[in-house]
Amino acid sequence: MDFNKHLKKYLNDKEINSLIESFNEEEHKGLILNPSKMSDERFIELFPKVEKHPFVEHAFLYKKEDYEFGKMIYHDLGCYYIQDPSASLVSYFLSPKENEHVLDMCAAPGGKSVQASMLMNGKGVLYSNDLSFSRAMTLLGNVERMGLGNVVVLSHDLSKIKGLENSFDKVILDAPCSGSGMFRKDTKMKDDWTYEKVIKQSFIQKELILLAYSFLKEGGTLVYSTCSYSFEEDEGVVKYLLDNSDAILLPLPKSDMFYVSKENIGIHLFPHRFKGEGHYICLIKKPGTLTNNKVIQFEMMKKSSKKGVNEVNNYYTLPMTPIKKLVDIAIRPGLLTYIEDKNRKNISYHYSHYLDASNSYELNDEELRKYIHGETIALKDDKKYSLVSYEGNNIGPVYTANKVLKNLYPKGLRR
Repeated sequence: MDFNKHLKKYLNDKEINSLIESFNEEEHKGLILNPSKMSDERFIELFPKVEKHPFVEHAFLYKKEDYEFGKMIYHDLGCYYIQDPSASLVSYFLSPKENEHVLDMCAAPGGKSVQASMLMNGKGVLYSNDLSFSRAMTLLGNVERMGLGNVVVLSHDLSKIKGLENSFDKVILDAPCSGSGMFRKDTKMKDDWTYEKVIKQSFIQKELILLAYSFLKEGGTLVYSTCSYSFEEDEGVVKYLLDNSDAILLPLPKSDMFYVSKENIGIHLFPHRFKGEGHYICLIKKPGTLTNNKVIQFEMMKKSSKKGVNEVNNYYTLPMTPIKKLVDIAIRPGLLTYIEDKNRKNISYHYSHYLDASNSYELNDEELRKYIHGETIALKDDKKYSLVSYEGNNIGPVYTANKVLKNLYPKGLRR
């Protein structure tokens, strides 16, 4: 079955033609701002050609010929996360709250987790998982850069972890899919598309959505999303859940920018209607009343490892006590605060991006160039510094010796 023909399951010819034509148009880029590091007003002052997202607070649209945000120092500082405008609606509609336990099941590269953490105001615990270890490490890098303090990063098959049922207030399932929603962004996705791939992915998605639903507490909410235009991967998967559970559909906002099929199950984001790439989003609730979590102070956690002949101690913290079985197997069991090596205890890069810059050494442009290149910096005063900053945001850790700032910027980030 060809692509156009299979869309007729839920779209008329006019909608299909408009969608296909949009694949030849220029894509819309987007990002979500980290309000703890930069205000909307300051961002618009610096970049006046951006456009505010029509729904999401602190999110913006831009044209790639106007700005290359991924190459700017503000990206390194964690002032924003580059995210497709359609994808920004997933965590926004889920609306995770402070002091909740939230699970992002297929989290890499991390945009939905970053946004969820910020919506939680850094409180509660967000468990961000990706089955691929390499993708989970990319996720971890974004968690560190954005300075998120309430995220546990995992790389596990969650179906094999016993006892997670009824554990989470909110669950994000951005399911692996055939990727047709990315046709305009990546022509390889278009060349690789087959109907057989759609059917194969739909079987995986049905297993995942049942698993995700089992993880919800009574009264909890699940957001299901894909970057696929296929009914079989979208409404078809949610219908499967509805037929095999007591799940309830929750309404989403109505807008001419969204397409809703006659099934009235979730919304589609099409490039000819909404300034973003293709996406499907559905909000689902488990019946019952959600009970508030006890906010118990989490004790600082120390984990030791060997680095050659030396023992290295890593110290972690979280805003409240997490689910122990997940922390025990995590790649990053919370906010990495300090690294103790060779009898010296240094602030980590992760913690440097979490902390404000009130006690930091402010770099000028030349010192910044030296720092991100990995060089030392001569001090002009007798103070001892642990952090360096630029334009009021920390860029990374240092330690002071003999009026020199010794560089602790991660080697993988130096350039």
